[in-house]
Amino acid sequence: MRKALIWAWLCAPLCAGEVFHYKAEWRLMHAGDIALTYTDTSAHMTLQSAGFVSKLYRVNDDYRVQFRAKGHCSDSILFKIEEGKKRREARATFPQAAGKSTYLETDVEKNETVRTAELNVPSCVHDVISALASLRAGPARTGEFTMPISDGRKYEQVKVRVVGKERVKTEAGEFNTVKYEAGLMNGVIYRRSGRMFFWLSDDARRLPVRVRMQMSLFFGTVTIDLVKEGSS
Repeated sequence: MRKALIWAWLCAPLCAGEVFHYKAEWRLMHAGDIALTYTDTSAHMTLQSAGFVSKLYRVNDDYRVQFRAKGHCSDSILFKIEEGKKRREARATFPQAAGKSTYLETDVEKNETVRTAELNVPSCVHDVISALASLRAGPARTGEFTMPISDGRKYEQVKVRVVGKERVKTEAGEFNTVKYEAGLMNGVIYRRSGRMFFWLSDDARRLPVRVRMQMSLFFGTVTIDLVKEGSS
């Protein structure tokens, strides 16, 4: 249910009005399509499975986050989940001062609560999307650093590491990039075992070009590449 959150990148708020399209590949197959749209204070992502993967396990997710301009902190998350037979809606809200966040997940078809949570969080906490917005908008980072990240169910100071520079080619073109590793998996934020990497263009835009999740031999590797960009 949380796969879509891992697949979520963000153009910084300075790029408000832009729309980005991505393609997910799993085991050399076109697995899904992702669209991201931005305003000054929010981001909207849709994720739809494609082709043979959609026949195996249909996904149609809708993810929205409201964030504050200062520090790109998250205010709230609304996640509408359609995965296989699941029809759920998850809402998380974060305080503007250090305190408790709230989380409510409901089964839409049964109209019943699936899970609730309260977490002690700092005055500025990020979901995955606003964390990448903050990373893109702030000064260039080197080495290893941490970011306060929560999905509403868990909160951690997540370790992020600069791996190095690489030339990356996608359908959108060729990019000089900086490669990062984000320690979100293995029970930190997401339970799935594996490693998660992302590539930002090595220029003023720091465009999210690629995300890759390397998981167990059974689940394999998922690669999400930028295919085109435009404006809303």
